[in-house]
Amino acid sequence: MDWNDISADAREVMQELGNFGPTFHPGDRQVKGFMIDSDGDAGKTYWDSNELRRVAAACNEVAAWLDKRAGVE
Repeated sequence: MDWNDISADAREVMQELGNFGPTFHPGDRQVKGFMIDSDGDAGKTYWDSNELRRVAAACNEVAAWLDKRAGVE
């Protein structure tokens, strides 16, 4: 499988989140990117497939909350 098998929209979001892309070893099920820590320093960040699902669920929950707060459902 190739990273280009992912939609351009998904690749763009991964770029915006921290330049995330697949790691070298497919069995690790990870992407690597860069994020700012609490001290303001940038560092490598690895997310596995379960962590990505956790991020997606949190984003969906927050989006639903924003809609509900605005009276849009």
